[in-house]
Amino acid sequence: MHPVSCATCRSAWSPAQRAHRPSRQSCTAHAACRLSQQADRVASEPSSTAAAQPPLLARLRAAAGAVALSAALAWAPVAVPEALAQSAVISNDTPVVDLARVVPSARLEGLQQQLRDLERETGWRVRMLTRFGNDGPSVEELRAGWTTDERTVVVFVDPSSPNIMNFKFGREVRQVLRPQFFTELQGRYGNMFNVREQGESAAVMNMMDSLTGCLERGGCFVVPGLTADHYAFTLAVSIAGGLIAGSASKLEPYGFVQRRWVWVALFAPLWGTLFVNFGIGPVVSRTSDLLPLLGNIAGFAVAAAAVGYSPQVARAAGLTTDEDAA
Repeated sequence: MHPVSCATCRSAWSPAQRAHRPSRQSCTAHAACRLSQQADRVASEPSSTAAAQPPLLARLRAAAGAVALSAALAWAPVAVPEALAQSAVISNDTPVVDLARVVPSARLEGLQQQLRDLERETGWRVRMLTRFGNDGPSVEELRAGWTTDERTVVVFVDPSSPNIMNFKFGREVRQVLRPQFFTELQGRYGNMFNVREQGESAAVMNMMDSLTGCLERGGCFVVPGLTADHYAFTLAVSIAGGLIAGSASKLEPYGFVQRRWVWVALFAPLWGTLFVNFGIGPVVSRTSDLLPLLGNIAGFAVAAAAVGYSPQVARAAGLTTDEDAA
């Protein structure tokens, strides 16, 4: 039943009813109009309140959902290792305990067998534990399960750390792999830039290949392999050494120096350190490839010749030098 509005009631009155005193019927109609208006006002108030409530409830529900989702995402990396840690078996039959799921499943068994063969053939023992933070087996459980000794290297991989790798090794390991070796190994493969570029799995597998390869050969002075960034650095310092040597050869004899080549010899500690120690040494100690070595030697020679024989080079290029102008 739809209430009759007051305008409708007044429009229903006749001209005579509007001009004279209203009758009982008109008064009844007029009262009905007032009651209808009040009913409309009362009925509109709950509807407006109900219309205002859903946005507030929606905000509260959305906020609660966001908090629940954030909590789930925050605790997700921690809950998985805790569940896996309870079922982890620490024994010498499983040299790799991959709680963080870093090692590809297709290569996990191959890596396990590679470490078993290394121990059987050389006596060196390599164990690896991947986990988030400090979750997983304790140090005592690892020592008891893996029976670690002075010939054992334990690799810890934590994907939540800025550098995902850490190493613990015995005293006999120090005789074939210096602590600086592990520092370089950690810095090359475990830094966030390398992990971001190659991925956690590739970084860990490359690190294990370098570590086991050095143990098989009886030790390494440095980490094998020459990265592109490292070679670019050696080439740059080789060129810098050549520029210094070429500049020294242009100095005029003065005082006790009677020949130009004496200046080159006097500056040898400077350009020799750059070229030999930082340009040649890192290359020959990390790779047997001759191409990087020849490239650094050529860079040094070209830079030295370009500076030492700059007038001749300028004339050959058709340029005018200060000596020609004089």
